[in-house]
Amino acid sequence: MSSNPRMLKIRQLVRAIIFASLLTAFSAAAVSAAFGQILDFELSSANGLQPPDVQPGGTTSAGLNLQGTSASVALSCTVTSTQTTTNLPTCAVSPATATPPAQPSLTVDALPATVAGLYTVTVTGTDASGTATLPLNLNVVGVSADYTVSVTTPAVPSSVAQGFGAKATITVTPIGSYTGNVTLFCLSVTPAVLSAPVCSFSPSPVPVTGGAPPTATLTVTTFGTSNTTTAKLGTSRLFYALWLAVPGLALVGAGAKGKLRKNALGLLLLLVVGGGFLFMPACNTSSNSSPTSPTGSVTPKGSYTFTITGVDQNGGAPSNNATTGTTVTVTVD
Repeated sequence: MSSNPRMLKIRQLVRAIIFASLLTAFSAAAVSAAFGQILDFELSSANGLQPPDVQPGGTTSAGLNLQGTSASVALSCTVTSTQTTTNLPTCAVSPATATPPAQPSLTVDALPATVAGLYTVTVTGTDASGTATLPLNLNVVGVSADYTVSVTTPAVPSSVAQGFGAKATITVTPIGSYTGNVTLFCLSVTPAVLSAPVCSFSPSPVPVTGGAPPTATLTVTTFGTSNTTTAKLGTSRLFYALWLAVPGLALVGAGAKGKLRKNALGLLLLLVVGGGFLFMPACNTSSNSSPTSPTGSVTPKGSYTFTITGVDQNGGAPSNNATTGTTVTVTVD
């Protein structure tokens, strides 16, 4: 080993030069790489998709935040999945082009046939300085087969007199792949009074086959006064009965005198009275009836609300009974 101080200094100098050169090269590369990632805009979302979980056929959305100095940023989105490549949810960004600062919106629609699972919604922004991406997570959850009951046409007429009725249309909507037979009924009627209106449905049960949502007709019946009967004389038969008096009139008109004339008048009177009894069937009767309650009383005047529900062959109730009341209102006046 050389102990020449000059030789040690030269070697140290060479090492220093080589180290500095390598450091400069790495620094330049790092700076170059860093400058290649600098964009004129930033793309973010404060809360992501809301709600983050949707059912097939459902919709979710996200608010986007676009900041920076870019003159114009083109926005788009795609949906990907590691589980499936068919029936992917669809997405759209509005507006498709924005200038910072801006708050575009993202809308994602899960198709009815979208399979349950995790999906990635990627929002892409592009301008002259480059491209930025923003991934958001979407969870499509499966739905159990079920159905809902809703009023599609309210009661017509909405106000009725005692003894008259109204009709409404009820729709049974299947959820998912539901099929079955749903029996509709009125769970309650308020207020609870004697001889309150009653309801019935047709058809019953309602067949749900998985096609278009079927409908049923709800009939609301109120109770009126007892039957009333009116009599009307049959004018055509009465006309023929009066012809029985013609012979007597002819006899009187023939110039009968004295006792014969008196007997003729008596006979005429007898014919008229007898004809009246003979043609009593000529009196027609007609009945104007309305439904009467078992107690014989009428439905009190007021507004009545019917709460409608259903049950299928498995004892399943509509899924919307617990959240939204299915009601029909009829006023009796």
